[in-house]
Amino acid sequence: MCGICGVAAADPGVVALDSARLQAMTDAIAHRGPDEDGHRTAPGIALGMRRLSIIDLAGSHQPLGNEDGTVWTVFNGEIFNFRELRADLIARGHRFATEGDTETIVHLYEEHGRDFARHLRGMFGIAVWDGRRQELVLARDRLGVKPLYYAVEGDRLLFASEAKSLFAGKLLEARLDPMAAELFLAFGYVPGPRTLFEGVRKLPPATTLVWRSGQIDGPAEYWDPWTEAPERAGTWEDDQEQLLELLRDAVRARLISDVPLGVMLSGGLDSSLITALMAEASTGPVETFAVGFSEDGDSNELGDARLVASALGTNHHEVLTSATELPGLLDTGLWHLEEPIVDLSFLGFLLLSRFAREHVTVALCGQAADELLGGYTKHGVARLAGHAVPGRSALRAVAGALPEGSRAARLLGAVGATDPAERLLAMSRVTQPRARSRLLTPAAQQPGAEREIHDTVSALVPDVALSPLGQTLALDQRLALPDLMFTYFDKMSMAASLEVRVPFADHHLVSFCMALPDDRKILRGRRKEILRRVARGLVPDHVIEKRKRAFFRNAAGSWLDAQGDLVRDVLLDPATLARGIFEPAELEAMLDAGPGDGRSGETLLAPLMLELWLRRFVDAG
Repeated sequence: MCGICGVAAADPGVVALDSARLQAMTDAIAHRGPDEDGHRTAPGIALGMRRLSIIDLAGSHQPLGNEDGTVWTVFNGEIFNFRELRADLIARGHRFATEGDTETIVHLYEEHGRDFARHLRGMFGIAVWDGRRQELVLARDRLGVKPLYYAVEGDRLLFASEAKSLFAGKLLEARLDPMAAELFLAFGYVPGPRTLFEGVRKLPPATTLVWRSGQIDGPAEYWDPWTEAPERAGTWEDDQEQLLELLRDAVRARLISDVPLGVMLSGGLDSSLITALMAEASTGPVETFAVGFSEDGDSNELGDARLVASALGTNHHEVLTSATELPGLLDTGLWHLEEPIVDLSFLGFLLLSRFAREHVTVALCGQAADELLGGYTKHGVARLAGHAVPGRSALRAVAGALPEGSRAARLLGAVGATDPAERLLAMSRVTQPRARSRLLTPAAQQPGAEREIHDTVSALVPDVALSPLGQTLALDQRLALPDLMFTYFDKMSMAASLEVRVPFADHHLVSFCMALPDDRKILRGRRKEILRRVARGLVPDHVIEKRKRAFFRNAAGSWLDAQGDLVRDVLLDPATLARGIFEPAELEAMLDAGPGDGRSGETLLAPLMLELWLRRFVDAG
């Protein structure tokens, strides 16, 4: 696991970046790789990295090149099939000088060129420099577990694992993208490829991008789960058996490590099952980690995590904390997050990552099961929408007459929607269109913003025949996972110099889950039904049958309530109002109304986080 960065020039005769600026770019992401610093400059290219040593601790120094020094790579992540790839490449005549996974990328590029990424099983952000062709190739893993940012400035292309590294090179200036701000207020995060930073883009998951002679080719998609969907026998028993074997294989693959590793155990179904499979595959007791918050009360899952740990015989570590300890974390969390999200769970995950890092360097987690197998309310609504629903237009009309953003309006709007983008937006918008128009000043409102919001989602709907549930899950896989969940998982864990691996994001498993019929996912209103059946006998029945609980949700609401003065002081600060983004009267009305419909104050949190982001990144330069 590392942080990578670099600059490629259009003209090979130009120095892409001087050594001092390259050093500044790597220094900005030192937390991602505290073990080692590496640089390489050559005609037309400057490559930098920070390494968190996981495999081949004494070797695999980056940047890493081929035998004749014509191909070089910097790489963030892990390749879980590198040993199989290495054996095949050696059989084809390639010579290896290290024992790690990084060198596999160099020789795989020599063998397959730009198509090298489709052979990788892992999580990664990769840059490959081909000195013969004066060509830079960027690649991101299939699910977007690891980030990769890029920007074009003049005749140079810049890339990095984190946006702050791009600015540290002093070739870019941090400015707000006004359309991205509207997208943020609507979604509660910024959907890719945009970022809040003007001119900075996220490389989409499962894509490669090529820079040559000052021109960009791509991003080009190299994978989707529907073209590689496995064959299924079709019975419940066969599907359960195949899912369990895929999960076992995904967990086993992610146990490759030369440093201590453990698992984040929340006490819920997903992480408990991953823990059980990890215990199966391990020779000794598994290290498990859990964080709870006193404000969560009955929703606190520490007891459930303890139950699972006891049943599986793990070495369990837990800590109970309070949201009152979080104010000091907000600025740190936002700095590492780089783009704000309207979900304070990222602070809880930062605490969990710090806690786990005291004991291990690598941790597995149960993230992404909900997005694959239908774990949320929106998935249940989409499943209902897949049945014959009479009077859809009437439902939409009723939804439009209800208070905008109310739970009833969202539910009826989603069930009545025939367009997959509208269905998802009905359930997922943080700030509704009319509320956003009241919140933003006329000068800050972007023409065509609502169309941009819709088109952002619509462009990600797969061009295959899918049910409403299948469409919603596909959008989660292409939108919420990479741009929300994996974003804060990566940023918060790497802030603690901890590598987090996600077995449910294994692309073989994802393809299988996407091919399952709806009733395997939601059966008679029960979500993730097939996963519950798979878990039977592996984890305690109580964990399988209990209702889903949102991590940190109550604690986040308590924190926001406790920070009332801070929220008011920030949002009504003359410096905030002087930006001309928010209408003062609407801010005051929102503050007087309080958090509102029980969604943890999302409508207040959105403008607050945007303003704090502006202060941290734009104002501070």
